[in-house]
Amino acid sequence: MSGDPRDEMPRTRRVGGPVHAKLARHLRSQPTATERKLWAWLRTLRNTQGLHFRRQAPIGRFVADFACHAAKLIIELDGPFHDPAADADRDAWFSAGGYRTLRFSNAEVVAHWDRVVWAVEAALGLGAALDGPLAHFQPPIPASPR
Repeated sequence: MSGDPRDEMPRTRRVGGPVHAKLARHLRSQPTATERKLWAWLRTLRNTQGLHFRRQAPIGRFVADFACHAAKLIIELDGPFHDPAADADRDAWFSAGGYRTLRFSNAEVVAHWDRVVWAVEAALGLGAALDGPLAHFQPPIPASPR
């Protein structure tokens, strides 16, 4: 043991490149409908907010559905065949690397798009600061009681 506290943390990038680069390329070439929908919106954040997301990003021993390295945020979309124990292991590993993980089911993306957008915005700290093409995603401002 070297005594360096960084040795205790899982490395998000390994020397020599990510472990699952081929798998990530394959997953990027065949996105699901919900991944395409979320990706189309996440790409707009680069121009409007300066946040760069990557899809099917290899991070250490896992491939994250969407990752913003600058914000240390990972977004995972869960289909019908997800193992909660494996998901907890992934989330713990990402957390130890300093990342926050948001999980949404595919059904949630389809049925409650506005909630998904608000949750991502809240995690990124964007909330009320949105303007331009994303302004319509903001919840209405409630009238103040008199």
